[in-house]
Amino acid sequence: MKKIYKLVIPIFIILFFGFLLFTKIGPYDKNNTKDIVVDIPMGSSVKDITDILYDKKLIKSKMVFKYNVKSSKKASEFKAGKYKLNQTLTNNEIIDIIASGKVFNEGIKVTFPEGLTYKETIDILVKNNLGKKETYEALINSPKDFYDKFEFLNQEDIISLEGFLYPSTYYFKENATEKEILEVMLSQFDKVYDEKLKLRQKEVDMTLQEVINLASIVEKEAVLDEDRPIIASVFFNRLDIDMPLQSDATIQYAFDKRKEIVTYNDLEINSSYNSYKNKGLPPTPIANPSIKSIEAVLYPKETDYLYFVAKVDGGNNYSTTYEQHLKYVEEYREERDKLKKQN
Repeated sequence: MKKIYKLVIPIFIILFFGFLLFTKIGPYDKNNTKDIVVDIPMGSSVKDITDILYDKKLIKSKMVFKYNVKSSKKASEFKAGKYKLNQTLTNNEIIDIIASGKVFNEGIKVTFPEGLTYKETIDILVKNNLGKKETYEALINSPKDFYDKFEFLNQEDIISLEGFLYPSTYYFKENATEKEILEVMLSQFDKVYDEKLKLRQKEVDMTLQEVINLASIVEKEAVLDEDRPIIASVFFNRLDIDMPLQSDATIQYAFDKRKEIVTYNDLEINSSYNSYKNKGLPPTPIANPSIKSIEAVLYPKETDYLYFVAKVDGGNNYSTTYEQHLKYVEEYREERDKLKKQN
């Protein structure tokens, strides 16, 4: 009889805890589909996340949830952000959602393509009823108003937020102020321009403004990603020999509206953004560049090229001499004219 008890008791304990575990991993309330928004802060531990979910009444047992997380081996995949959950979800379903990073975004969705100027950025915001043009312009031309939150702006040669309003998709609150919206975009730039890039910037002995300034020109000149580091090398080579950058993109920035073609007369305009007349970089970046253009400036190709001209397929022809460059220019014009006749 004692032998039977010795066998039955452990089995009973296992069954009891198995049943307890089963009941605790299931939905908190399988009939309640009401959404609950949960905010997982950056750097939250499994314990922190467990406490948040328990307080929101999304899990029944902290101990069981932690066990489920450990069993899933997904703790390292957990991502910060807001998640829309409800009480019909099991522990494992909640774990999968937080590990997937499928965050819940609320507010007005606004997408800024790479290479927009600050004026174009403002136009998009105003069209989405997110503030006034005059307020944005005043803030963008006053970086000191953001020094308290963004130390990287506190540099003598940064006189505008142009170049630092990172191109991406954002979700803005309807009642957000113009300054709060710009701070969100600056925060994204600060996140993207990480320690690796900052270290590389020091290695190449450039200021942040110089990096972003040149990256903005590369952004406007490049069509294909593989051309970005080569275009960057062309501009570095020109700077090294005190040759004007001669970029049509900087000329375009001087105009209120972008022109279809930059003419020879345009090259004579009296503007600090005329890189045909003025040597060195323009006073500010001419657009908000992508990370690819920033990396191209920090890690340019090593070339002897001093010139480049577009090809009809979107790429470029590069040359070391002006004579070769003129041949490529003529070649481009002939190919362009042929395409026009075909169309």
